[in-house]
Amino acid sequence: MPAELTPAEQLDYLVSSARLSLWFAWQFLDKHPEETFLGAIQNRTDLWRRTIFNSAHLDGGWGKFEAPEWAALMKRVEGIHARNRKGGSAQAFEDEAIAVIMPYIEPRVEQDLRDIRNKVDLAHYQCGSLRYNLKPDAERPGRIGFHIANACSPASPFDDPSYFPRCFMDLMEQCEKEFKVTEIGTGTWLNSYPRWLKLFPRDWLDHMGPPNYDVQWHYGFWGQFITSRRTFNHRLGRQFRETGRIPYPPRSSWCAIKAMRKHLQPLLKPA
Repeated sequence: MPAELTPAEQLDYLVSSARLSLWFAWQFLDKHPEETFLGAIQNRTDLWRRTIFNSAHLDGGWGKFEAPEWAALMKRVEGIHARNRKGGSAQAFEDEAIAVIMPYIEPRVEQDLRDIRNKVDLAHYQCGSLRYNLKPDAERPGRIGFHIANACSPASPFDDPSYFPRCFMDLMEQCEKEFKVTEIGTGTWLNSYPRWLKLFPRDWLDHMGPPNYDVQWHYGFWGQFITSRRTFNHRLGRQFRETGRIPYPPRSSWCAIKAMRKHLQPLLKPA
């Protein structure tokens, strides 16, 4: 079993995530000068969630930007950004900005580790590492949306080939009984990840939407930078910086429960 997360690793995760957000904001605004600095930070990066202004647990909600201290901090960071645009560099901006933000990151570590140990972010996951919405899709009442986490951490949910199939079987059974739905669907970066796609029937691939490179704040984009141990995925972080493109762009898809159940049955049998 992989070792549990240490305080040093959690701090590195928070700081590395914040740094990647700052880097992304610089690159994005370089190509999209029509957008505001604050808009890019709040709507397209993971920065707010990595600070004490996110008073919930590590994977808490979004959009609560009313704290005056947050506004003041972002004004300082925006000033650093503007000054480096005139005569500095992306690296100088990132280094100066993270130094200003650090006092709002470091206090998160202890509480985050407690929340991770207590699996706080999994409280609403009904089926292991899967959570279904509490009502069907408004436009497609026969379909239920679902979300993905890692209830196996510090191990990977892919370590046991039958783990995700069991989670999906449970999810489909519950959703059929509760909502009378016949389809499941989701949008996630995992839909660009080959190991994930092996879990699904041909229908899932046939219904796959296009890759989305229009980066937004949520885990559909930023979740790929979290390893199974909940450390920062430095390999993918480097790839993002080197290419300027999100490594696994999110895509949306759906399939019939009947087809999904048939596809997963062989994966439930022992080798």
